Amino acid sequence: MSAIRWTVVSEVQAKPVQWLWEGRIPYAKVTLLDGEPGTGKSLLAIDLAARVSNGTAMPLSRLKPGPAANVVLFNDDDNLADTIRPRLEAAGADLSRIRCVTGEISAADVLEIRPALIIVDPLSVYLSFESDPPTRQILKSITNLAKETGAAVLAVQHLPKNGTWANDVYDVARSALLISTIGHGRHRIAVTKSNLKSLGDVPPLVYHIEGKDTTVHLAGWADSI
Repeated sequence: MSAIRWTVVSEVQAKPVQWLWEGRIPYAKVTLLDGEPGTGKSLLAIDLAARVSNGTAMPLSRLKPGPAANVVLFNDDDNLADTIRPRLEAAGADLSRIRCVTGEISAADVLEIRPALIIVDPLSVYLSFESDPPTRQILKSITNLAKETGAAVLAVQHLPKNGTWANDVYDVARSALLISTIGHGRHRIAVTKSNLKSLGDVPPLVYHIEGKDTTVHLAGWADSI
């Protein structure tokens, strides 16, 4: 007997896309956050985690902020005690709602936590936990994680200019954000790919980094000029 499962489209109920950050980060899908080193990718991820944890609106968002929710954070580059916690505190996070994790995550692992946001930073380390499955297969698992949990999955990575795995990551992401430095201490974030929203409807934003050492945070959000 065939293993194919058919779905009649007329029986599927249409529904609008739900957004964690309108036009930029959708729920239940994978978003790529790309940018050169030093542009604040991990800081932006921390900033968003803090906002989700305490129910604060996304930067310059027109949407009413949702209730405070849990966040799952995979970060293999930074130390939890001397970097991640101080940065979360500087961003005003509710630390009791942030769960840090090592290893691959499945929907069953976070069933009780019910996170609104899952951050994988950097994605390349997460992909290398198992070397046998091809990159595309592991990315499929991350996509399924987003679908099954309903959480927004933010994959942080500076993608190489070429390479099969980089192309696979870009293809899998339903939204892609690019951070660039524009001078005078400012950074610009723009949507470079979206399968869910017209790029012209999502203007670039700018911010700068304040503080020193591990207590830095993002500030000065404004529309890009």
